Amino acid sequence: EADWQTAAAAGGIITTTDVVLRAAAAAGIRNYVTSIDLRNAHPTVATEVVIKDGATVIWRQLLAAAMPAPVEITFPTPLRGTAATAMNVACITTGAQVYVNAQGFAAP
Repeated sequence: EADWQTAAAAGGIITTTDVVLRAAAAAGIRNYVTSIDLRNAHPTVATEVVIKDGATVIWRQLLAAAMPAPVEITFPTPLRGTAATAMNVACITTGAQVYVNAQGFAAP
């Protein structure tokens, strides 16, 4: 099964530390992100969220504070990672409370 999904961490992301969406696949295999949903539950702190291919930012989105519902995003052309490299997510601002759920697949 090449499909994968990642559920948001309990309490959300509250630091700027990278969080692994999908661990590095085997040699020659890439991780692809097909859709995500994001929500910032913090009442006053907005943040930018980035998806990274390892340490390289490949996508970003600004999230307002106190979002009443998640933003759901489908990538018609999936975000493509480098072979044998983890796909990560991070907030740019400490103190936000961001929930990230992601779906994708692994393939050459």
